[in-house]
Amino acid sequence: MISKIFITLSLTLLLLVSTGCQSISSSSNGPKETNLLGIVKVQPDSYSPSSPTTFTLSTDELSNRKNYSGGKTTLLWGLITLKDY
Repeated sequence: MISKIFITLSLTLLLLVSTGCQSISSSSNGPKETNLLGIVKVQPDSYSPSSPTTFTLSTDELSNRKNYSGGKTTLLWGLITLKDY
């Protein structure tokens, strides 16, 4: 009985934290940005340079293509950066 209550409370707390910490900001002048607790941050049409303290991986290193989106995805609070430009 206690384990069912603990599991229910844990799932409820996880749900509240995951929905309350997602930040989506957009404006008429800039691109839309999504940030989930700093673990995953997505910046479409960013084209901004990555910092020297991050491990940067570019999509042109993985495959050859001609239509780059300019997006940047940052993982684990800036430790890994995936850029598409």
